[in-house]
Amino acid sequence: MFTKVQMTQLPNGLRVISSSIDHFQSVSMGIWLNVGSRYETVAQGGASHFLEHLLFKGTPRRSALQISQDIEGRGGYLNAFTQEESTCYFAQCGFDRLKPSFDVLADMVLNATCSAEDVEKERHVILEEMLMYRDQPHQYVMELLQEAVWPGHPMGRPVIGCEKSVGAMTAADIQAFKAQKYVPATMVLAFAGAIKHEQCVALAESYFSGMPAGRAPKAVRFEASRRQERVNGITREIEQTHLALGIRTFGLHDPQRHAIRVLNTVLGENMSSRLFQVVRERYGLAYSIQSSVQLHDDTGMLQISAGLDRQRSTKALDLILKELDRFRFKPIGAGELRRAKDYMVGQLRLGLEGSSNQMMWLGNNVLSYGRFIDPAEAMAEIQRVTAEDVRELAASCFDKSRMTIALVSPPNDRLTTELAAASIDQF
Repeated sequence: MFTKVQMTQLPNGLRVISSSIDHFQSVSMGIWLNVGSRYETVAQGGASHFLEHLLFKGTPRRSALQISQDIEGRGGYLNAFTQEESTCYFAQCGFDRLKPSFDVLADMVLNATCSAEDVEKERHVILEEMLMYRDQPHQYVMELLQEAVWPGHPMGRPVIGCEKSVGAMTAADIQAFKAQKYVPATMVLAFAGAIKHEQCVALAESYFSGMPAGRAPKAVRFEASRRQERVNGITREIEQTHLALGIRTFGLHDPQRHAIRVLNTVLGENMSSRLFQVVRERYGLAYSIQSSVQLHDDTGMLQISAGLDRQRSTKALDLILKELDRFRFKPIGAGELRRAKDYMVGQLRLGLEGSSNQMMWLGNNVLSYGRFIDPAEAMAEIQRVTAEDVRELAASCFDKSRMTIALVSPPNDRLTTELAAASIDQF
């Protein structure tokens, strides 16, 4: 997978990490920033995401069209994303197009115009994006869940922001936000593919060495004792019941982080998981049901989501809670444990094929942990997880005080918010 990984830190604090893979024909590059919704005030809600949009609108050297053409016209690919704790601008190109492609990325990050005209235009785009998500119940229910698991905290606010904050943001606000946040102290440049580390460092120095270091963001810590909401639900004129159940957990530095991923694989990661086999295959109560884990710096969540038959949604919730309860008292079997580990290792290997995926691994590693984590190290940690580790984790985390249910339901749904709350109380 990774053959030669090197990392250099410039005097201003900017970190450059690369993986050289001689037999690749492509190079992937990403400018990662420790900038996201959890570092925003209420008034800044959605600023990180808003800024991501604006960086594609143009610079003094390039229009929005030229930004796209200068990557795509060379056979490359350009995109970006914003999350709670990170923003990433990334591109992939042929190995012989590294310099001109990186010039586009650097130009966007360093010189984006963020004009009042672009802000006003993009504001309407983002407000429409909000409405699009809210018209999709399976998306909206996850927003309701996050709001209830981390109430009154930046982690509980949507990355996209809300109508009030996005509607009030000015070009001056966004330019000030960028000047404060887009600094070397928050940045990681990640490269993977047919490149040499010296090339990457030279590019970083030529574009970013003159920037003052700035300061890393200070996050509002999440107090584990903070009370979360039991149920958060709304009614819509829809056919299915959309349910999301969240269990608040620890963060990504906790020693149990590998055990919870093993547990999640057994619970609902794939088609052979317990939830899929019971709720869909045995009882036919859902087309879609799955679980996943999101771990952040100091908090996290195991989440289950499902689109359910509204006439039998109470039965489905009962089955989900019974499956969770099983983990607390009975260790998973040896075969089930082995299959889960093999799946995780296999997915890790498959997921690191290609320069783009390797670049993502490098950037996320350094931004989250401050170092490169060799996949072999991650695989060894997975293999060390025991059935008793999983049971102990479930016994400590699967508690009704940590549980929240979000619902987007049709008016005549049998699973009311009161019944959902009662189900948690009886767990």
